[in-house]
Amino acid sequence: MSNRRVASNRSAHPAYDELRDATRELRRRLAHALSIEYDWRYHDGPEWAARYWRAFGDLAVDLAESAAAPRYRQVIARSEWPSLSRAEADDVRTIFRGLVAVAHPAVDPAAGQDERASLWPKILRAYRGGDRSALVAAWSETRALARGPGLPDDVVALRAEHDRLLEAAAAADRRLAEMSQTFPFNMRDKLDDAGWIRRQRLALAQVQAFTQAPAGEAACKQVS
Repeated sequence: MSNRRVASNRSAHPAYDELRDATRELRRRLAHALSIEYDWRYHDGPEWAARYWRAFGDLAVDLAESAAAPRYRQVIARSEWPSLSRAEADDVRTIFRGLVAVAHPAVDPAAGQDERASLWPKILRAYRGGDRSALVAAWSETRALARGPGLPDDVVALRAEHDRLLEAAAAADRRLAEMSQTFPFNMRDKLDDAGWIRRQRLALAQVQAFTQAPAGEAACKQVS
């Protein structure tokens, strides 16, 4: 009887299939945006910051922000994925993106209610540390728990899930857009340009020289 009701519900709403496909696409879009966000926060962001401070830390005007400060020594000495090659790191990212799609509670609300809820923090820790073996194990465990697409059969509930995902994906896109305009994410393209680094170092050196007190003035301040 229940199967007949579901079939009747779908046949009564010709737009169900189109709405289901659109909802699935939104899940993919949200999972993709979240994967990029985690990658930026935990891997690319620290790497870009480290590269920036290697290039310009010796020219920092504010000593609290210089490369000699413990905060930036920690950034420069970041140790994520120390033993992974580029190919292995790409593999870790691929596995993680698949896990985001089936285990992140914002992508699939059911993941926050079943056994996957306890898996997600472990997945995130493994990704932050570049632990491929832990991610592979989590993939096997998570795929066994995620049975089917998990979308509502009821058209009204499906519409609500579509709208929720649309809002969540838009919010993720906004966060990425905002991050791309802030340090160190706005440096990601420039740090590969040796000419830009050279010009920036010259400009920072000029600012540093301009803001430093003349030697005579500094001596007078010490005497007084």
